[in-house]
Amino acid sequence: MGNWYFRCIIALFLTSSLSYAQNEKGCGFIYAQDKVRKVVPDYDAKLKLLETLASNGANKAATVTPTIPVVFHVLHLNGAENISDAQIQSAIDVLNIDYRKLNPDTTSIVVQFKNIAADINVEFKLASLDPDGKCTNGITRHYDAQTDWDSDPDFYDYTWPRDKYLNVYVVKTIAGGQAAAYTFLPGSVPAAMDAIVALHDYVGKIGTSSAGRSRTLTHEVGHWLGLSHIWGNTNNPGVSCGDDGVSDTPITKGHSWCNLAGSTCSPPIVENIQNYMDYSGCPRMFTLGQSSRMNTVLTTYPERINLVSASNMTVTGIVNPNYNCAPKAEFAANPSTCEGNQATFTDYSYNGPVTTWVWSSIGASNTSTIQNGVLTFTSTGLLPVKLKVGNSFGEDSTTKINFITVMANNGSTLNIAQDFEAGSYPNNEWIATPPQFGSGFAQTSTVGASGQKCMYINNYGDNPNQKVELFSPKFDLTNVTGAQLSYKYAFAQKGNSVDELNVFITTNCGQTWTNIYTQAGSGLASTAAPVNTVAYFPQSSEFKTQLVNLGPYQGNSNVHVKFAFTSDPGGAGNNFFIDDINLTGTVGLKEVGLNASDLKLYPNPAKTQVTLFCSTIIKQVDVFDLLGKHTGSIQGSNSYEQILTVSQLAKGVYFIKVTSNSGTAFKKLIIE
Repeated sequence: MGNWYFRCIIALFLTSSLSYAQNEKGCGFIYAQDKVRKVVPDYDAKLKLLETLASNGANKAATVTPTIPVVFHVLHLNGAENISDAQIQSAIDVLNIDYRKLNPDTTSIVVQFKNIAADINVEFKLASLDPDGKCTNGITRHYDAQTDWDSDPDFYDYTWPRDKYLNVYVVKTIAGGQAAAYTFLPGSVPAAMDAIVALHDYVGKIGTSSAGRSRTLTHEVGHWLGLSHIWGNTNNPGVSCGDDGVSDTPITKGHSWCNLAGSTCSPPIVENIQNYMDYSGCPRMFTLGQSSRMNTVLTTYPERINLVSASNMTVTGIVNPNYNCAPKAEFAANPSTCEGNQATFTDYSYNGPVTTWVWSSIGASNTSTIQNGVLTFTSTGLLPVKLKVGNSFGEDSTTKINFITVMANNGSTLNIAQDFEAGSYPNNEWIATPPQFGSGFAQTSTVGASGQKCMYINNYGDNPNQKVELFSPKFDLTNVTGAQLSYKYAFAQKGNSVDELNVFITTNCGQTWTNIYTQAGSGLASTAAPVNTVAYFPQSSEFKTQLVNLGPYQGNSNVHVKFAFTSDPGGAGNNFFIDDINLTGTVGLKEVGLNASDLKLYPNPAKTQVTLFCSTIIKQVDVFDLLGKHTGSIQGSNSYEQILTVSQLAKGVYFIKVTSNSGTAFKKLIIE
């Protein structure tokens, strides 16, 4: 007998075996094995122990029909992956049909296996009580970028206790792009990872999925209950003859198309091509031996035995379910806005109908009680947002810390020279987003391009393994020509690491961002910094100056820049340093249709008031400082003369811009 515990993690079933082989997702076995070995050093030893336990418990069967409580965790960005409750229920229905041998296509099982096709005597039902004993419909929904499922083992953030629930994650993509689903053997992984991960379009048979893909979870649950592929421990069907350790499934290479008379390994013995644990594309059955093994797991394995206990039926709400539930709060928003601006939040609450909403934040000047809340932010920095929802059955609230970045409106306009020497950074003007794991941008006091301080990311010792960002205050480029962004950075690769820096710009407070610079891997390494296999700390001479033309954004009064650093996804990156972020250019005060000789100001210099004369009707008056920063607007008098109050202006030199029927002109004004 072969090693039954090895299994490929994904089954993809289509009525057309040719279409299956050519168009459907492949096997996730290597992906899953690599994941688990990162966090379970004795993984292979655990598998051997599980094989022994399963063999000793062979031929056990449930005397009553057990029910496994199931919870689906839908991770989405409000795309097609946010599948309906009905599609999830259809997945439960398929499981119950297949595991109780109620599928009508059993009539076409070939004669060699018709008599051993098994009713597994196991059923599945969505839980109606959550781990806290609160009402649930067995479906959680989370607006979460992890819907693009990566290879990090820590991404199992929502798993309910594995001894009480079968957890299924529904996602948009799986890293590598080849797997449609995967899972692990009972007892082989930490509790949070003991779940099935499946693409949304391989769940159920309606909505984004189809009947041809609907048995993906039938196959995955087989793995979750201890079954190997019927060809044993090879990753792919057709590689070599193998045995799954179940006595009534013949030795086989496995098949990727439906050759019902296939007998490759031990002719003339026909192989069990119609088994749910094969890849043939014509699945119909489990065998009696597979039924025995799965029921053995349910009656002997510590991680599974409580699932079908009478007490668990009560605590998960399988007995006497009640679906009159209070809602669970969930929401999303554009992650950035500007000080003084409104931000709109999208309600994604679930679990029950919502009748009341209350949105709030310590940085907002208001609360909002509409479904998609609107808050006005008067503070800057990384701010929390809270949503409280309710209906007649109860209330729920969630607060998301550091949820929205509110960018400052009071930054320097031009000739900024941020060297990070004076003060502490990040702060509420230079804002840094913290990663979920590892380090983000921080100030160092020992390294700098032109001093002793700069911003850096501890990407060697505390790799964030995701994007971290540094936001600038506002730049006003209304009357600037030759605008240019410059900064100095230092970076050395660690081996072949693919760390990446992107620079983005926005003119609409973060509603949209435009990428104006990108570099990665060896291209990001600063000129004097070679590949470095130890933690990199540069000399000042190793900083490289990068220039970015901002000419396309001249004329915009509300410009913000952000630096986004993405560390090597394998955790093999090195430290990154940035300093001397400068914005330079020339203030230009362009006159159209008028000129300075058409304007008169007196007294000039002035202290509190000044009288303005224009050769044509005055429509609007704007005030700019020497750097071109717009400091205020005044409605015109629709006459040739207007008295301006200037007592609010600090001492210095300003330019008065007058808009009239004939055009615009500027006049210098001195405040003393």
